[in-house]
Amino acid sequence: MRLRPREIHLLILSVDLFILNASFFLVRLFLDEGDPECLKNLLIVLNVGYVIISPIFVENLRDLKSDYPKMARSLIRRFVYYFAFTSLILLVSDSSACPKHQYISTVSLFFLLKFCVSSWFFFRYFFNTHLYLKPTIIIGDNKLGTQLQDYFLTNKYLGIQPIGLLADRPAKETNPAVIGSVTDFQKIFDNRPFEDAFIVLPLTEVEKIKYLIAVAERNGVRTHLVPNFPGSQEIHFKVGNLGDIPLLQMRTFPLDTYANRFLKRAFDIGFASVMMLLLVPFGLLIALAIKLTSKGPIFFKTHRLGVTGAPFTIYKFRTMRHQPIDPLQLNSTVQGDERITWFGRILRKYSIDELPQLLNVLTNDMSIVGPRPHRLNLNKELQQKMGTYMMRHTIKPGITGWAQVNGWRGPTKTKLQYWGRTLHDLWYIEHWNFWLDLYIILLTLVGKKTRKNAF
Repeated sequence: MRLRPREIHLLILSVDLFILNASFFLVRLFLDEGDPECLKNLLIVLNVGYVIISPIFVENLRDLKSDYPKMARSLIRRFVYYFAFTSLILLVSDSSACPKHQYISTVSLFFLLKFCVSSWFFFRYFFNTHLYLKPTIIIGDNKLGTQLQDYFLTNKYLGIQPIGLLADRPAKETNPAVIGSVTDFQKIFDNRPFEDAFIVLPLTEVEKIKYLIAVAERNGVRTHLVPNFPGSQEIHFKVGNLGDIPLLQMRTFPLDTYANRFLKRAFDIGFASVMMLLLVPFGLLIALAIKLTSKGPIFFKTHRLGVTGAPFTIYKFRTMRHQPIDPLQLNSTVQGDERITWFGRILRKYSIDELPQLLNVLTNDMSIVGPRPHRLNLNKELQQKMGTYMMRHTIKPGITGWAQVNGWRGPTKTKLQYWGRTLHDLWYIEHWNFWLDLYIILLTLVGKKTRKNAF
């Protein structure tokens, strides 16, 4: 038997209420105290409160299966809402005199049991076998349409059952997913009715899209337009609104959200502060060694481009012989570079020369992890060679980065070298998360590829 989403919601709510009441009576067995009338009112508040809070999260049903951490975060949010709401009711009602440990123990046990049951049953078994799947047709581009069909078949939690693809033009190769052409819409619907239609025609096909929407609505079929334009499959975008204006937001990144930026900045400040305090004696020894082994200043200062392309001054321990020069005339370091001192080679091999950039982190010019900032003239050169290069500057540059720990450092003379580095940086920006930063820091310290091309 296939259950529709509304039936699943009711079943989940029933199971949740059963677990809640079971938790109350289990706690009651061990805490045999309190006025019976008061405990009865507490039980009513707990049940009614949960019934009221549950509809807030009713739209999370599909998300829960797509990502296990997302499921956990949803349960935690529900717990916070429920705990705050019931606590408020108890404070303003006669039930506030009930034993607090009975209330806290019940709610805690309830969510512990719910988390276990949800993890094991609902999100591991239930949705894969008992979810009602809406019959759906896909219309348009062969390649993108086939990809969309495979996506629906792989992710059944979305509740979509594609019955086939209506191609907008003959395919070069036989495609088993294609069950007709765009003009066969009515004939296919008459033989096998479907509820939804996903249109993946190029956005330039305005008249054809309008026609298909009209035919679909004449048959009571809901239509969904999937953006299809050159490069759309490679670009991370999302649909949003600016006031009342619908938008396709191109190149959306995790660090666009304030919460993620706050987390990354808080970590940067904490990590940089601790490291600077711990490394003060080590830094003094390095400064002394630089002074004793070559003439010139301890620090090398130059300009780099930061977030949004704004220039800033970057600091390093000096590793080369002191030669005042225009920043725009600086050349990349090459293997066996005669400008590097013998002590500088040691610093560069283990990236110790980058430690003063902890100060750049504290001044908010840089982050611990991010794309490495390049020389100004190299920036201009690569900007001309790669159309996506400047997307690296949508976030702050880092002391270490995903490209560096994967061996993409050093020269940028060949197409492979500068494309490899840039694509790794863009991948990091598009897939950023806090744990990825910690992983990159770990690889910076112990990774085998990190020292590659370090000279």
